[in-house]
Amino acid sequence: MTIKTIYSALISLAVLGLAACSTEVNNEQSQVINPETSSTRAFTLTPKEAPQTRTDVNISSRTKWTAGDRLIAYNITNPEGYDYLTATDDSIYTKFKGDIHWKEGDELALFYPFRYNTKETPMGIVPLGLKENTIIVNGKPVTGHQNGTIANFKYFDYMWGKLKNIQTDGHSAWEDFSVNKQYCFIRLNIIFNGKPVKDMTQVTIKNIYTDGDFNLSTGQITYTNKDEMTVTADKPLEYFDIALLPDAHLRASFIIQTKSGITFHATMEQEYNYEKAKYYPYTITVKDPDPFIPIDGVKWGKYNLQYEPTEHQNGWVEGYRLAKNAWDYFYTNNDPFNLYPEFLPRAFNCVAFDHFRWGNIAYAHNYSHDAMRYYSTYTGNIQGQQLNDCYGDLAYYASKGDWKLPTTNDFRKLMAKTGEYLGYYIDNGNVVVGVLFDPTVPEHLKGKVLDKNGRVIGRTNQTNAIYVGDYRKANCTRMKHFTKEDIDKGVFLPCAGAYTEYNDGAPRLQRPSAQALYWTSDGKSCDYRLATAFSAYYMTNGCFFPGTVSGSRSTNNPKWSMYSIRPVYAK
Repeated sequence: MTIKTIYSALISLAVLGLAACSTEVNNEQSQVINPETSSTRAFTLTPKEAPQTRTDVNISSRTKWTAGDRLIAYNITNPEGYDYLTATDDSIYTKFKGDIHWKEGDELALFYPFRYNTKETPMGIVPLGLKENTIIVNGKPVTGHQNGTIANFKYFDYMWGKLKNIQTDGHSAWEDFSVNKQYCFIRLNIIFNGKPVKDMTQVTIKNIYTDGDFNLSTGQITYTNKDEMTVTADKPLEYFDIALLPDAHLRASFIIQTKSGITFHATMEQEYNYEKAKYYPYTITVKDPDPFIPIDGVKWGKYNLQYEPTEHQNGWVEGYRLAKNAWDYFYTNNDPFNLYPEFLPRAFNCVAFDHFRWGNIAYAHNYSHDAMRYYSTYTGNIQGQQLNDCYGDLAYYASKGDWKLPTTNDFRKLMAKTGEYLGYYIDNGNVVVGVLFDPTVPEHLKGKVLDKNGRVIGRTNQTNAIYVGDYRKANCTRMKHFTKEDIDKGVFLPCAGAYTEYNDGAPRLQRPSAQALYWTSDGKSCDYRLATAFSAYYMTNGCFFPGTVSGSRSTNNPKWSMYSIRPVYAK
């Protein structure tokens, strides 16, 4: 086989197939785009006057090649390694020049970009990646990442084509050829409460192919397992452009972070066919969700009651609010088996706290030893009552009548009408153990305690322990690793611990992330010092006491103990 010089007069392509397929894109909007909305939203792309270079891939006109761009040239008929061609000037129709092993009748594959293999692959197989890629720019290798803009598609602008029937004059060869995009991309928008979000900073997209092996002979991509990818913007964006590998069964999930601190979660409602060389606008339409979930006539709050001195919210007494997330509580513990969590601040009355004494209003969040004696001696049900300026239903007082303490019977109905999962959620490295009451389980699973696979392992509202194992051993534990989507289905009560020792010299929560104690509105009729609380415990020996309001453990709680409050909606 001889080495000859090959020139190309070039390369004509429709970038991502859009310039020639605008009608097709519009039609697909009603079928593929905006699965979160009930109506189709039109999307218009405005071309720039001048064609863009590879440094800023264009979606509305042909690619303009840049001098120094390199293509892989691979002889399919008689493979002898990889050669490359280099663009000689800046033009839509440019010349590519290089030395290639070939003979008349051979079929050649061309692939852009010329890149360094990230792993060992068989001859004729090029690894593709979406998270990071190294290409040749001005003759030098440059590594880049996606950043939410089309500009950085230059690092992932995978194109491929074949060269046949090469013409030759005996000394050199030339041929016109074209290459096609081998990826697609999604443009992600968010409409929140009727207005577009314009400060997106990071998108994590899950359940996608992030890597693949590209066959230069056939143009087919072979994938391994699906993965997730996080794309971080260089500056806040009003939409994210993310390059994706084609997928005939795409059902991705998204976590979108914003500069304003709001996090959005979304999952495609069904599978979609995302084809190569196509562009898919995708709009997520969301509104502020109801802060409660109705179960058997009770509107259960999704978040715990909290106090923070700097908090100022309309409709709330100064300092009070509901937590931002279902798993949130102050002074978290990163290990449920850690019996000695960090000490609390010694500014007992003027720091954030979310554990409260039963029936106390005036000193509810003060965890000093002197405040221990402030609790209500009322022996009945205080739900929705403010007995005086100092005592009553704290949730009702703090929310100015919108929320109230749940009764013991409210908890009983919650457990009877849901399936109770034992598990944990990981929040920024902190393991938040808790119980999730899911009303969406089949009817025959309601009133049952469930393992991570939905199998029945006990009954709710019982006082006996269930062995679930060590949460850290994923293959052995029966505990479920909760996602936000899981938690959104029902009522998640985190094991936020309790404050019971009143040690001013070394204050700390007792068993945060392993013990759940939540006040009911019911005081014990025969003892003014005691009230009923919901309780659940995860022990260091791997045993879990599921949630209950029965037995002496739940009905004989000292009112001076400081427990969590999960209010129910009062209206």
